[in-house]
Amino acid sequence: MLSRTSSFDDLATWDDVVLHSIQPAMSPVDPIEDEMEIEPIEPMYIDPRPVLPEVAEIDAGIADLEAKLIALRHRRCQLLASHSLVSYIPEEILSRVFEIGVHEQNGLLPVLSLVSRHWRNVALSTPNIWTYICLDSDGGYPARHSCFMRKLRVYLERSQACKLYVDLDCRYIEQPHELQQMMAELESHLNRCFYFRVSAIDWHWMDIVRNGVHRLGPALEAIYLGLDPSDSEDQAPFTVLSNPCPNLRSVVLEHAPLICVRTQMPSLRVLHLIRDQRYPSSSRISMSFKELVAVTCASRTLEALRIQSAQFLLDGDESVFKSARGHAIFSQLRVLAFNHVDANNLALFLDAGTFPCLVRLAVQMDASSSENMHWLGRLSAESAARFPVLRHLDLKACNIDGAALVPFVQALHQLPSLTGLGLSSPPTGHLGGRLFEQLRSRPTDGEPWILPHLQALCVQNCRDISGHELLQVVRARIAGGPVVVPIRYLKISQCFGLDAEVHQQLTRIVDSVHVY
Repeated sequence: MLSRTSSFDDLATWDDVVLHSIQPAMSPVDPIEDEMEIEPIEPMYIDPRPVLPEVAEIDAGIADLEAKLIALRHRRCQLLASHSLVSYIPEEILSRVFEIGVHEQNGLLPVLSLVSRHWRNVALSTPNIWTYICLDSDGGYPARHSCFMRKLRVYLERSQACKLYVDLDCRYIEQPHELQQMMAELESHLNRCFYFRVSAIDWHWMDIVRNGVHRLGPALEAIYLGLDPSDSEDQAPFTVLSNPCPNLRSVVLEHAPLICVRTQMPSLRVLHLIRDQRYPSSSRISMSFKELVAVTCASRTLEALRIQSAQFLLDGDESVFKSARGHAIFSQLRVLAFNHVDANNLALFLDAGTFPCLVRLAVQMDASSSENMHWLGRLSAESAARFPVLRHLDLKACNIDGAALVPFVQALHQLPSLTGLGLSSPPTGHLGGRLFEQLRSRPTDGEPWILPHLQALCVQNCRDISGHELLQVVRARIAGGPVVVPIRYLKISQCFGLDAEVHQQLTRIVDSVHVY
């Protein structure tokens, strides 16, 4: 669920699009070099003569003392463990601690069972910690499948009737029949699955998943379906989930079309349509514009929509082609984010709808292109009618330098209700000082301030930010009187030229200053 109150902390906090980086493999030890590493022999042991009886007696005494020392240390550890504070924690509290720990780090579960017999008994009597079923890179061939199947059966049994978290990455499965066995084992338990994620190689593998999810739905709260684009583009898509999902709140489709989920979703809050995130690419996913608008408008509960690396397909029958066209109404949409969507496709979506509840608009352009900002001008021209509550504008890699600054500032003039502005990673690496001059300039001849209600200003990954320009903006707006709101929140992230003295001055006159 999204918070009903928007936070300035979300501004200028863009992460890299590539979420999964490839770690370099460790070089194996050369067996020849390993064999050559021979420990040196002490000279006192080279003597070929028999050991003296007295020396043998001393050696026996040393061995006996070492054994007693080991026993004493072991006994000491037992006494400390039996009287440790953690041993007095009630089992129900310890069980809850286990739940929180395993939720944060699933690999913690095997460790918990090895600490002591008491901890193992508590772990076995806590079904919630056995609900995370993940097939990932752990394990190795050829034993991976057999080991995972044993683990799967144990987890399904020990989790009892608790809700399940299922994450299957088919890249770590060798043969389709292995996936069939997994789905057959899971099928009778999927009615209690609250999170279901599958990354399939192509539609043939996804078809195996579809045939095993007939009971998925009653407890489902989030679903993530991903496909490998290189092997799936020439195959016909189909519906994977069609069962009623009364509790489904989040849908993420990674290189998978909207047709994959065809069911009533009365509780849907979040919809993400994204490209394969394992590696960077300039490719775009194609989706029907009419279908996207129909699906998103049909949901009366959808609050957040994210579209990444996409282009829209038109069939010529859309309402946008009509002279007296109406606007689709996105009744509850509060957060709208575009990542690597070109200016024309972005403008097409924004022109097609009315967004009565939209609070935050986040746009990341392609830093390698020089696309203009005409979409922002069209948005601002009708902001009062179609974007009445827009408060946060978060821009990354958008061209607002040089002559492009003029239409950008003109658009800001038409968005007086904005309270938060985020600017990240300009294509040139520099924001320049002209924008800050406009933000701090006192209007003349009755002209209004630019963004008179601006309370939060956030910058990220800008090499030319020293802090002096921000300090001037803050001071000018404090002295601006009642017609302009002072800056109350500043975030400066990955701007390594920030002056330390200026930072101290900002903290004295701004309510909240965050530097990362």
